[in-house]
Amino acid sequence: MTYIKLVEIFCILDEFYKYFTPELKKHQLSAPEKRHRNRKCRLYDSEVMTILVIFHTKHFL
Repeated sequence: MTYIKLVEIFCILDEFYKYFTPELKKHQLSAPEKRHRNRKCRLYDSEVMTILVIFHTKHFL
């Protein structure tokens, strides 16, 4: 897989998550407040999905 293809997949997923995340939050049920640890490092959903797509693409080839 070329670098250009990787960037293209990431951009597609990033655009998708820009619209999907607010829609998902509108339809989620409210949960009681939980305490979350404040972590400085976190992957965005589009980054995680890019890794998964690349993994599955390599696995099936």
